[in-house]
Amino acid sequence: MEETTHIIDVLTRARYALEKEDTKELKNLSDRTIHSASVYQHTDYILVATIIYTLSKIVERKDKINFLNWRIFVKDINNLLALAISSVQRNKHGQFINLLEKMKYYLENSSGDLKPMIGEMLRKASINKASKIYEHGISLEKTTKLLGVTPWEVSEYIGERENPQIRFNKTIEAKERALMAMEFFK
Repeated sequence: MEETTHIIDVLTRARYALEKEDTKELKNLSDRTIHSASVYQHTDYILVATIIYTLSKIVERKDKINFLNWRIFVKDINNLLALAISSVQRNKHGQFINLLEKMKYYLENSSGDLKPMIGEMLRKASINKASKIYEHGISLEKTTKLLGVTPWEVSEYIGERENPQIRFNKTIEAKERALMAMEFFK
C-alpha cells in the first residue's frame, strides 16, 4: 500500500513539475523513485525514474534544442501520466506497465529531428539511474539487466564522476609522479 501511495504521489508531482518546467523537482522525484526502487527492488519504479529524469533533461534543454510543439508534447505526456496514475489506483499493474512503455516510446519518437538526441538522453538517463541503483547496494549485474545498459557503461559513468577526495582519474605531472614514486620506496 505504501508503494502505491508513493508512486501515485511521484507521478502526480511529475505532471505538475513538467507543466511548470521545474527540472529540479523532476530530478528530485527521479532520485526519490530510484531510492524506492532500490529498497523494494521494484523494476517498474526504475522505468518511472528513468522517464522522469529524461523529462527533466528535455525540459532543461528545450530552448537549446528548439523543441517544436512543446505544449502538445507536455499535454500528451501528462495525459499518459494521468492514465498511469489511474491504472495504479485501480490496481491494473499490466496496464500501468503498458503505459510506461508507451511513454518511453513516445519520448523516443516524439520528434523526427530530435529523435537521436532524445534517444541519447534516455540512454544516459538509464546509465545515470543504473549508477544510483548500484550505489544503493544492488549488484552491477542486476542493475544493468534491469536498465538494459552494459556494466562497462555504468562503470565508466561512475568512474567519470569527479570525486574531489580521489585523484586517480587526474593526470599528474611527471615531476610529481617521480616524487610519489620516491616516497613509495622510502
